[in-house]
Amino acid sequence: MPDDHRRCHVRLVCRQGCEHDLCYTIRRGVPPELRCAPSAPAGYSTGGGGGCRLPDPDDMVDRIERELRDNLLESKRRGFVLIQAA
Repeated sequence: MPDDHRRCHVRLVCRQGCEHDLCYTIRRGVPPELRCAPSAPAGYSTGGGGGCRLPDPDDMVDRIERELRDNLLESKRRGFVLIQAA
């Protein structure tokens, strides 16, 4: 499976309320509605503010895959996987 089919559009909401659009490659296929734009580099980010820390990459992938398992339809409706910073 090409990596393009495993690149997931994620919106991370930091503790401060900042929102960051990110692109993560996960271990499973991603529905077309949730894939990153082809031109988006890995880990791209828009929006937000300074000082926000991203979760550990392995933890983030686990959280994304769990969110897809638990809330796939809601994620597809939004067009991204929503992750709240812990």
